Amino acid sequence: MEMKNIKILKHENQSIWIDFISKELIKSGQLEALINKGITGLTSNPSIFEKAISKSTDYDEDIKFLLQKKTTITSYEIFEELSITDIKDAASLLLETYEQSDELDGFVSIEVSPDLAYDSNKTIDQALHLNKKINMPNIMIKVPATQEGVKAIEILTSMGLNINATLMFNQNHYNDVANAFINGAKKCSNNQLPFSVASFFVSRVDTIVDKIISSQNKKSNLLGRVAILNSQLAYTNFLHKFPNQNSKPMQKPLWGSTSTKNKNYPDTLYIDKLIAPNSINTVPLETIDQFIDHGIPEKYKGWNKTTIEKEIEQLHEYNIDLEKITHQLQIDGVKVFQDAFSNMLKSIEKKSESIIN
Repeated sequence: MEMKNIKILKHENQSIWIDFISKELIKSGQLEALINKGITGLTSNPSIFEKAISKSTDYDEDIKFLLQKKTTITSYEIFEELSITDIKDAASLLLETYEQSDELDGFVSIEVSPDLAYDSNKTIDQALHLNKKINMPNIMIKVPATQEGVKAIEILTSMGLNINATLMFNQNHYNDVANAFINGAKKCSNNQLPFSVASFFVSRVDTIVDKIISSQNKKSNLLGRVAILNSQLAYTNFLHKFPNQNSKPMQKPLWGSTSTKNKNYPDTLYIDKLIAPNSINTVPLETIDQFIDHGIPEKYKGWNKTTIEKEIEQLHEYNIDLEKITHQLQIDGVKVFQDAFSNMLKSIEKKSESIIN
């Protein structure tokens, strides 16, 4: 049964996805229950898989089986087998959603290794490998929107892959990704054009900007608002890039990192304020529960680009260069995923050693 607030999002033509995956989520029936409540997709990333694999014993028997099956197997190969199993199982549960949504929803995302974020060719190779190995229609390959990643996104789109462009924090990031998708789609020889989402990260922007404003001991109406304004501006750019919203959209913006980091703000802030047609909000499990329980969704009434830009310009009063800050956030985001990925592989290696011995 769909919950009231989920129904409001659906009425506004916004999808809500889970920003989490684990074997337990799938096998316990929790994912199926969430789908029945109106959840229509799922995203994963290296940090999510690190938590799922490193901090539980749920995968130990699978690791043991893989080690017995193949004595010369690397930690990465073990991770790939574990993650692909979870992704395929989740995609199977969401396949009906995908089919009933005219193939615009019901997706599950798997990310290429963050160690490839600055290597276009290796990103392309791994994306093709993962897409072929999973071999399901409702799979998206997640690619970081670095300069090298953007090049890969255009080529992969031209080859017909569904792409989730991730780690976008500013308007240049979004424009580059949108152009890459448009250019790639023009070159696509498939009968059916691929679909993409553009993952625009939210809360981390407020974390940085609020800290700088607060350090200056000035009253400001921008505290807790810049991340929302930045995201709304990206949405207006989306409408400019893809103006015919009455037809089947080729791309949707996706809000990522939408759990509230500042305890002084409502815990559903970045869901309530970012409702818009043909968009997606990908949310941690805890935040989904909070939104269902006490979220206050604001229905979309249109966002004015000029008004938003004027508000963002006020940041100059605090000597804040939003473009510079958000560029660094992307660099930091890649590093966070690289560290999580490395820690996960070390954990798999440690588990493997204990099983062998």
